[in-house]
Amino acid sequence: MGLNVSEHQAKTEVYELFCVMDAQAKTQDFSLRVPVEPYTEVGKIAYRYNQVMDSLADYAKRIQDLNSNLEQKVRDRTAELAQANQELKRLDQLKDQFLANTSHELRTPLNGIIGISESLIEGATEPLSEKTRAHLAMIVSSGRRLFNLVNDILDFSKMIQNNLELQPKPLELRAIVEVVLLMCQPLVIKKNLQLVNQINPDLPAVQADENRLQQIFYNLIGNSIKFTNSGQIEIAAAKINNHQIAISVSDTGIGIPEDKFETIFESFQQGDGSTAREHGGTGLGLAVTKKLVELQKGEIWVESKLNQGSKFTFTLPIADTESVTTASLLETSKFVSLDISNDYQVLPITQTENNHNALTILIVDDEPVNLQVLVNYLSLANYNIVQANNGQEALDLINKGLKPDLVLLDVMMPKMTGYEVTRQLRDRFPPTELPILLLTAKNQVEDLVTGLDIGANDYLSKPIPKDELLSRIKTHLNLAHLRDENLRLATEIDISRRLQEMLLPKPQELAEIDSLDIAGFMEPAAEVGGDYYDILQSQTGIKIGIGDVTGHGLESGLLMIMAQTAIRTLTEINETDACNFLAVINRTLYKNIERIGLDKNMTLVLVDYQQGELCITGQHEEIIIVRANGQVEQIDTIDLGLPLGLDAEIIDFIAQKQVKLNPDDVVVLYTDGITEAENIDNNQYGLERLVEVIIQQHLQTSAQIREAIIADLRQFIGQQKVYDDITLVVLKQK
Repeated sequence: MGLNVSEHQAKTEVYELFCVMDAQAKTQDFSLRVPVEPYTEVGKIAYRYNQVMDSLADYAKRIQDLNSNLEQKVRDRTAELAQANQELKRLDQLKDQFLANTSHELRTPLNGIIGISESLIEGATEPLSEKTRAHLAMIVSSGRRLFNLVNDILDFSKMIQNNLELQPKPLELRAIVEVVLLMCQPLVIKKNLQLVNQINPDLPAVQADENRLQQIFYNLIGNSIKFTNSGQIEIAAAKINNHQIAISVSDTGIGIPEDKFETIFESFQQGDGSTAREHGGTGLGLAVTKKLVELQKGEIWVESKLNQGSKFTFTLPIADTESVTTASLLETSKFVSLDISNDYQVLPITQTENNHNALTILIVDDEPVNLQVLVNYLSLANYNIVQANNGQEALDLINKGLKPDLVLLDVMMPKMTGYEVTRQLRDRFPPTELPILLLTAKNQVEDLVTGLDIGANDYLSKPIPKDELLSRIKTHLNLAHLRDENLRLATEIDISRRLQEMLLPKPQELAEIDSLDIAGFMEPAAEVGGDYYDILQSQTGIKIGIGDVTGHGLESGLLMIMAQTAIRTLTEINETDACNFLAVINRTLYKNIERIGLDKNMTLVLVDYQQGELCITGQHEEIIIVRANGQVEQIDTIDLGLPLGLDAEIIDFIAQKQVKLNPDDVVVLYTDGITEAENIDNNQYGLERLVEVIIQQHLQTSAQIREAIIADLRQFIGQQKVYDDITLVVLKQK
């Protein structure tokens, strides 16, 4: 009986377990639990099952929370996207409205520019010269070019907003085409290109808006002219049925790749959008043309083969009536007639060099109007001007020997950009030798950085104010002139340095002097100052001279050579009067300075040595004498003369001083390059330090004294630049 009870209890527990499991499977309720009998095997299974369900319930709760958060995030994000979409639509509408308003506002001043210029050409104020009429015709042509671009932008904006209004009426195709071809004639003057109107005058009239049809033809024919350098552009038309006429514009140009047949009709699309593209444009023309054709119940397509040409064909409906209005066409014909007689052909691109003393500027631009603007600006400043239509032409001119002082270079030119021209010129000329100023309508920072990185000196954005352009040009020409002046000065300094070194007494000359131990030293500075020293032996004794010419460079060196030559000449003719000797040198220098036109003079002291005695004349630095016993004497020469070359006669201001030398007495002559030498703290070496070194070394030979002075001076100066010549003469009585 006990076994039966246990068996019955086990079956009951298993039954309860299965019941809970079935209920959970049906209801997905993870809160249901199995009653647990802890001391039975089924109870242990139920316990484990309940633990699993606890975990599942926890996971289910977490998943439910995550789903709730995710749903909220999706709702929030959807709301944000909807709001952003509305904002984008609003901004897009503002953009379209801005385009429309801006384009509309541009037409008013353009109309004034074109109208006033045309009236001036016709003599509204007074008869004008042909040159002035030609310039005004350029203004008219540029204005119309901008006017057509504004129309494209305005139409593009209106088409986006679906509010472009058309005024269709019967129109004669041949007459419309004649007017457009007349407008396009200035564009083919420099090309071997014929514009051919093959439309039969007996062809039925088309139903279209007159202004929009002209715009379609102008865009298509203008597009063909851009991409065709020679051959012909033909406009033809034919009936394709009783309701439509097909009009074609075909050319012998470069053609269009087949994969571009569709994209060229999209907004802002071009076959080549690079800086070096050969043909400009905004990419709106064909997109506007396609829309205008479709709005007039037609369609447009293109057929093309690369390097053979292209053919654009569009259809228009045939008009129901033959009543064709031609008055507006006649007005348009009159409106454009000025271009044919005046535009672009009056002012040929030639060199305008006529002033051999003026600086030459090479201007490079593929737009004739831009070239003419630059010519006008530069002519006002009296520059010689050489013009080039493209980068290759500019390089060819330079390769043939043209050496401009400065280049004005457009960036966006066909085939070869201004960047490439700059790069090639920099291979030959550094920026300091040939300044290059880039001109461009692009004004992004990256464009400026690119231009400067490849070697341009400056970068100007069009339109460029006249005063700013001329100021920039003058600045860069002045910098180039300073560079040339620096090169000239460097050459002069090198020559002066070599002359100074060549005229110094040779060591063997000094060794031949028996009564004196002599050592000399001179080191030209980076900018040679014209220091001088010489030691000449004659029949009557020894003449020692030391001096310093004011200023630097070749002129100072030249004056130094004059002084040396005069001193040697007077020594050779045995001039023994010390005062007269110095007076003759002064007159010689004064007259040469006056003839050459120099603003120079020099200090000079002459020391005549004979049998142990010194005769000193002339004004220079103090002379230092250290006796054999260490006693120091400093002889001030301020009252012994005047600087040479300032006045023709100074004999009354010249005096002399006699000094007796004893064995082992030391005499030191020097220039201010020693005493005024500065260290890194801008402190001068000074006379006291020089005297101290001489005292310490006076028992040594003249060469050893010289070396000690120079070593101490170099230690004092350190790495500081030396700005004046360093000259030193040491005498020691034997």
